[in-house]
Amino acid sequence: MKNSSVIMTTLFVGAAGVIAGVLLATGKGAKPKTKFARKSQEYKEFLLDNFNEFTDFVSHPFENLEEETKRLSKKANAKAKRVIPEINQEFN
Repeated sequence: MKNSSVIMTTLFVGAAGVIAGVLLATGKGAKPKTKFARKSQEYKEFLLDNFNEFTDFVSHPFENLEEETKRLSKKANAKAKRVIPEINQEFN
């Protein structure tokens, strides 16, 4: 399963759990609301941590790609500077 699928599944399951918890809460008054608020905060922190890990995982290969592109560009530019005078001599 791809990481994006796992995260989306986690989000949907978490949302479904929160909705079910609100609809099926057995207590009345401040106690269930306090529990709900605490659990909501825990889920929020869990989702934010996982989302941050996911974005780091996704962005890391692109950072490497950017560095590799810059390196190859410099190498090609240096080679072009060496070859251009040779080409000019051939055609003159």
